[in-house]
Parts: sequence; structure tokens; C-alpha cells
Amino acid sequence: MDAATGEVLFEREPDLELPPASTTKVVTALVVLESGKPLSETLTVSKTATRVPSSKLYLRPGQKMSIRDLLYALLLTSANDAGMVLAEGIGGSVERFGEMMTKKARDIGATNTRFVNPHGLTAEGHYSTVRDLALIFKYALKNPVFREIVQTKASSVSSLQAGRNPKPRPIMVRSHNRMLWNFNGALGGKTGYTLAAQKCFVGAAARNGGTVIIAMLGSRDLWGDSTKLLGYGLENFETLKVANAANGLAHTNGESLKPERPASVLFSLDEQQRLQSAAGYVLQIASFRERDRAESLQKTIAANGVQVSVEPAPVPNGEITYRVRVGPYSKLTEALEAAREIETKSGFRAIILPAAPVNAVGQIPG
Repeated sequence: MDAATGEVLFEREPDLELPPASTTKVVTALVVLESGKPLSETLTVSKTATRVPSSKLYLRPGQKMSIRDLLYALLLTSANDAGMVLAEGIGGSVERFGEMMTKKARDIGATNTRFVNPHGLTAEGHYSTVRDLALIFKYALKNPVFREIVQTKASSVSSLQAGRNPKPRPIMVRSHNRMLWNFNGALGGKTGYTLAAQKCFVGAAARNGGTVIIAMLGSRDLWGDSTKLLGYGLENFETLKVANAANGLAHTNGESLKPERPASVLFSLDEQQRLQSAAGYVLQIASFRERDRAESLQKTIAANGVQVSVEPAPVPNGEITYRVRVGPYSKLTEALEAAREIETKSGFRAIILPAAPVNAVGQIPG
């Protein structure tokens, strides 16, 4: 799914109702984050919360944890007891919190989803679909706190012991999402597993200005499937992104070019026509939030004799991304040839983009 528009790039039985396991916790977190409760507020662990099956932090009755730390434990290490503490503290009871979760899902547009608990352990009447989970995650990515947590690989949380002089007990939590380590551009996600649900995942990745979301229920090869789906989505998304972004650009002499066949199998005739740019073309290899990662890739590409640059660029949320780019090239055929050479030598697939036009004083418009 295109995270910006909701366009579905690939689907298989998208509306089949299945147990979602711990992908449930995305909605648990959303209900908590939108409850209005301060993240610094502490909640008390009940006996009921400690009795939930693992995975969990093995909290004890009477201990206290901040809502922020409970959310980190919930989304990184998938702690079921943290989910119970949040449900009881925010909703008053698990049953009431389940109703709040279902309402939130329906408000988002997830109409084939129903929740009865905050952790996703198998229960009658607790189900979702991959379409609904993708819609929910699309919505969740708009929340900066949620986005920060699911992009975290590891962190430390703490619980306060019961008593007059409580001492914090530090607990290390590590994300179950392997894509954060193994997939370039991963934005985070939530894993899940139960015997009934099998392996589940909902998450997102971004490259070159595009973001895609995947959701899977009942996978047998979770990380293999995730890699294939994210790769497929990003490749197809970029083709659409380039075509749409270039639509309406002026062509040389104000005339549209209508070749008999496209210059590359990467484009249809219509897409190539819309891509034509009088300002030339650049190759974008990748885009990173961290400058050091961009510069590392720059060195790798440059080692093969390619002149490559790192360009900082603002994105709508106010952050800066660092784009690894090659070019510009005056002709589309030259850009295509350079892209093929980079992929052959380095294994990196470049995206061809129209170069920004240069104004009369030699500056690129901002």
C-alpha cells in the first residue's frame, strides 16, 4: 500500500478475517497515545496483568511504570503484561479497552476488525484483515511518538517497586522487527505470533521519497516474505512516483516527444513521455535520515569510479533526509545507461528523476 494515497499495489485475500496476534498492539498504542494521558504518568500493575502469558516483562503486582515506558515495552519486545497495564489504566478494564480499540479501528476505516484484548492472544471475536492492518498502520505513522518508538531498535525502560522508597528497576527492551537491521529504509513495524495466527507483520519502509506499507497474516517465511513485499512495493511505487511527479513538465521546444518505443523496459511509452525533462535527469540511489549512512553509501558507489553526491533535503515533517545522487545527465538515454552501469558494478538500483530546473542566475529553485 502507498502510505501517502492508500493505493494498493499488491493484495491477496485482503479482507479475510484472521487472528492478528500481536499486530493488535498497534491499535493498543494508538488508543493510549490519543487518550490525552501524559506519557510521564505512571500506572500500577494489577495481579490480573501479571497472569497474562508471555511474551512479557514479568512485572509484579503493585509495581509502577510510566505510560511511555509501557509503550516501548509493548511495541518493541511485545510485552503482553505491559498491554494489560495500559488497558486497565486507560480503559478501566480490558473489556472496555477492547471496545475503545474496535471503535478506533472503525474510525480509521478498518471495518472488518474487532478487538477484545490489548495484546492479541487468541480469543473468540478477536480478528482483523491485512487491508485493515495496513490502513491502521498508515494512520499510526502520522503520530510522531508512535513513529519514534517503532523505529527504535533497543531501549531501556524501568519499573518502580512497591513500597515507601521505590527504586527503579531497569529493563532492556529490544525490537522483534528484524527489518530495522536488515532492510534499507525500514520505518518500523509490529510483529506477531500465536499458534492460531502463525507469523504476522505490519510495517513500512521508505526510499527516494516514497513510503509503502505491508501487512501479512499467517506467513510461513516472515522475513523472506517481508523483504519481497517491501522490495516489490518500493520498486513499483517509484515507477508510479516518477511518472506522476513528472506529469505536466515542459518539454524541449514546448513539444511532447512521442517515440515509437520506450528507451527502456522500465517505462511504458506514456510514462517515458511524462518523464521528459528539459532540465535533464539525475539518478537517486537512496535516501537516508542519517547523514553518515548516506556518506557511507556515497563512498561505496564512488569506489567504482562514479561521481556521486549527498544532498540534504527537507521533508514535510520538518526533518532532513540525505539523498545519494548521481548526475545530472542531459539525455534520458544517458541516464539509463549510467543507471545500468551502477547496478552492474555496485548492485544498487537507481531511480531516474527529472533534474530541478536552474534559473537565470544559476540557482535551483527552492
